[in-house]
Amino acid sequence: MKRDTRWARPLVLTGGVLFIAVAVACGDEAGAGDGQGSSGTSGASSGDMTSSGGFASSGASGASGGTSGASSGTASQFDPDAACAATTVDAEKTPANILFIVDRSRSMRCAATTPTATCEAIPEWPGGNANSPTAKWNITREALKSVIAAMPSTHWAGITYFNTGNSPETECDVTDTPNVPVAPITDDQLTLVNASLDSPATQPDGLTPLVGGVTLGYHHLHTTPSFTGKKVLVLITDGAETCAPSLQEEFVTKTVVDARSVGITTFVIGAPGSEGNRAFLSRIAYNGGSARTPDCKHDTTPADEGDCHFDLTEAGADLANQLNAALDTITKKALDCDFEVPTGSGPIDYGKVNVIYTPSDGSGPQTIVQDTKDCSEANGWQYSPDRKRITLCGQVCETVKADVNGSVSIQLGCVTQTGPK
Repeated sequence: MKRDTRWARPLVLTGGVLFIAVAVACGDEAGAGDGQGSSGTSGASSGDMTSSGGFASSGASGASGGTSGASSGTASQFDPDAACAATTVDAEKTPANILFIVDRSRSMRCAATTPTATCEAIPEWPGGNANSPTAKWNITREALKSVIAAMPSTHWAGITYFNTGNSPETECDVTDTPNVPVAPITDDQLTLVNASLDSPATQPDGLTPLVGGVTLGYHHLHTTPSFTGKKVLVLITDGAETCAPSLQEEFVTKTVVDARSVGITTFVIGAPGSEGNRAFLSRIAYNGGSARTPDCKHDTTPADEGDCHFDLTEAGADLANQLNAALDTITKKALDCDFEVPTGSGPIDYGKVNVIYTPSDGSGPQTIVQDTKDCSEANGWQYSPDRKRITLCGQVCETVKADVNGSVSIQLGCVTQTGPK
């Protein structure tokens, strides 16, 4: 494969490699200028509401009829939006476009239980049996087959390997064209996935150009016009950047952040061998919008500490079970709790959008509050950076997902109900 070295330039994402440092939200009529779509109040101060568990308190629906028992003539009790004309439409789930960026460096041949130092000390390569049931590559390959096969056919998935070479001269090669194109999960796509993962040409070898592989993955997700839904990059690696370590810091503080700013979420899985790189992987996950907990550790040092990513390096753990569980969690997060912002005949007033959840228990509709904090800390809904999607965050997301017979709708025309700042 022809070597693609574009990623090795300085990672300033205003041109060259990745064209994602761009304005992503045009002006609108509702004071919604920030990247998270923080709603203005459109002249009505009644949008700020108290909330309980991500839902507006009783009577706080955007189309409610005002405050019961209000004393007449009190200006502060007058709600100009009380008789707003709301239009409600069923919420459509956003399809996900998931690109798996998979480490195929030679250390992936090692058994998951082989100590990292022992694995890296093997003098000659190819070494180890990548097809052994205990090999990290075999476990990763089988887990990917399983998780992609289980994804709904409405979603898209593909795979890119790093590196893409099979010789000393190409062991740092990367590509912005996925080895398995990101495409709908059809029988034909599953055949391509399995054939690629099982191909002798895909057997692990070479070094670990993690920065280059992920950067070009972002480029592909961002610049492909057919990817209209949620964009997700899943990095699976057992080590650290070994081709361009000097680019790591700019990558994690600039490239990953820029990708997130245009709606690409980055998940990270650290397989055995990545123990010494926990901090870097954790920072990628945190800056990429997939921190496992709001208070996870994402400091620069010590290098072997960090837990925002899926860290599968615990001694004696069953890598196959851990990896399958991690991938299952990631795909569920990628496939649920994201809805399309409806498009109507005219421009949308982003300060007059509400999300309504109707439980299946007959308790009646509930207004979910908008919460513009980071999604790992939020409990409500928020816009994607381009404001084409609405994402449910926190316990609200879990509540809606658990209620398989409940429904979500989008209400247009009434001042957005927001939670505590």
